[in-house]
Formats: sequence, C-alpha cells, structure tokens
Amino acid sequence: MQDIGADNIPALRLDAGNALFKKPSSASPRELTVAAGIMNIYAAIGYDAVAVGAHDLAAGAEPLKKNAKIPWLSANLSDDRGKALFPASVILRRGEMRIGVIGLTGSLPAGQTGLRVGDWRTLLADAVKALRSECHLLVALSNLSAADNAELAKKYPDIGLIITADGWRGNVVPRPEQKPWLAQTLAEGKSLGVLTLTGQLPLSLPMTWEIKAANVPLKMSMPEDAIIADMVQRVEQVTGSR
Repeated sequence: MQDIGADNIPALRLDAGNALFKKPSSASPRELTVAAGIMNIYAAIGYDAVAVGAHDLAAGAEPLKKNAKIPWLSANLSDDRGKALFPASVILRRGEMRIGVIGLTGSLPAGQTGLRVGDWRTLLADAVKALRSECHLLVALSNLSAADNAELAKKYPDIGLIITADGWRGNVVPRPEQKPWLAQTLAEGKSLGVLTLTGQLPLSLPMTWEIKAANVPLKMSMPEDAIIADMVQRVEQVTGSR
C-alpha cells in the first residue's frame, strides 16, 4: 500500500465487511452490477484486507472468490463440507513491521445454502496463536454481533484493534485508554475512519502502541479522484441510478 502524507507514514486500508449489498437476501441483476462496481473500486483504492460479511454473500461466495484483487478474509466461513473458502488472516508488512489481520464472519444470509459459519471463538484462538509470536500488532475485522464483539474484546487481549461492521451502531471512535480499541464508521461510505497508531521504537514483540482516531464525514463538495469517479459513473450509467 502506498505511503500517505508529507511524512511518508506507512498506511493500511482495512474494512470489516458488509459492503456489497444493502440486504443480505437480495441479489437482483442491478444489485449484482453495483456489487461488482464496489469490488472494482475497492481494488482500485488498494484495500489490504476485507472481512466477508452476510451483506457480501447475497449472491453466494463465488463472486467474491472470482475477484482475486480483493483480499477477502474469514476465519470461520466454510462450505458445507467444512472447507475454508477464504484465508483466515494475512500478515501485512510495512518495512520491518508486521501487522496480523484476521477476518470474522457474523452470519449467513437467510436461505443461503452451501455455506457454513463456524464458531468464531475456536477459530479466532487458532488464528491468534498462529500470528502473535511474529506480529507487532493484531487486528480483527469483525462483522459479528455487538454482543460477540464485546466478548471478543474481553477475552482476546492479544488483539490490539477491532474494526467492526455492526449495522446498528454507526460511528464508533476508539477511546485511547480502553483496550483493545474498537472502531467503526457509518455504513455505505458516509464517513472515513482514520486511525493513527504510534509504536515505541525499537520494534519489539509485543509492541506498545498509542492511538489517535477521527471519523471524517464524506461530502459531495470534497475533491474527487478522477479514476474512482469514472468507475462510479460507469456503474450509474449501467444501473440508471445517481
């Protein structure tokens, strides 16, 4: 991922999922076109990891698997035979720093066949065990329920940051004094969450981190990225929407 800002600060782009469909049970031709456009835009932006959620599975898992440019993650989503469909985690490297990112799927769309969501607790413990000895920071991308996210925060202290996609909550700005940190932004791209994490050098395992957070509302008056704006316009032309 490209560095950002005048100070060339290394950056990550992460998403907790539920990004493709407004309703997990709906996948009309128009909605499939919009979902394909969202995936293309995510790829152009350069997302480093995206968790698979129920709102991404309205058309099943195949459209996601076919889009190799999106780094989908899910530690607990499998087919009906128990075979994992996506990587559970990924290690992202920024220079000598290693960040382990784990994806957790909360539920399946009603009536969806051929898929299974396993117990996230056991599978998360396995993923944390595999990553904690070599990563300076562990991040969970979770679209679990609010109650499950609260349990995750309480029982898995090795995870430093939890980014959630809980449709009932809206913006959640992490409190620096409360760890692990929980963060969330409004649905449908209405705001951008910006987290600045500062670690104490030299690098060590585990690392000590400090955080600053902001949610930036996205407004029509903001400057457009020409490439992304063109991609959005093409989707709007096909679907007849604005």
